[in-house]
Amino acid sequence: MSRKIEDLTPEMQSLYHLFKNKMDESGLSFIVTTTYRPQLEQDALYSQGRATLDIVNMMRKKANLAPITKDQNFKVTWTRKSRHTDREAFDIAILKDGKITWNPANYLEAVKIGKSVGLDAGGAWTKNKDYPHFEKAKEAK
Repeated sequence: MSRKIEDLTPEMQSLYHLFKNKMDESGLSFIVTTTYRPQLEQDALYSQGRATLDIVNMMRKKANLAPITKDQNFKVTWTRKSRHTDREAFDIAILKDGKITWNPANYLEAVKIGKSVGLDAGGAWTKNKDYPHFEKAKEAK
């Protein structure tokens, strides 16, 4: 897993910088938690909550991820085909008083900002909302 903006496609890098500038203007603090994710890692994450702990940890080991416990073996993604593997997505964590918050209410302004710069914001999806997730909008056909 990468957190480097340079690991995104050139178009996504530009969209990220537009997003970051607007976030800075609005006073919203955040960190980038994920940019590019190799398919092997995506497969390991997808197995969580769907496979037994021994299988999950075998897949995590192959992807150079730390093992997890039984209590951590829950679903963390609903897709094997993530836009992260295409270098066309990034995830953030909003900071409140210098600490990460996962409260969806704290992501609503970021969702608006993402949409305003041309990103597809996971927090705007009708199902499987993913508030920290922003990706390149799919082109209309």
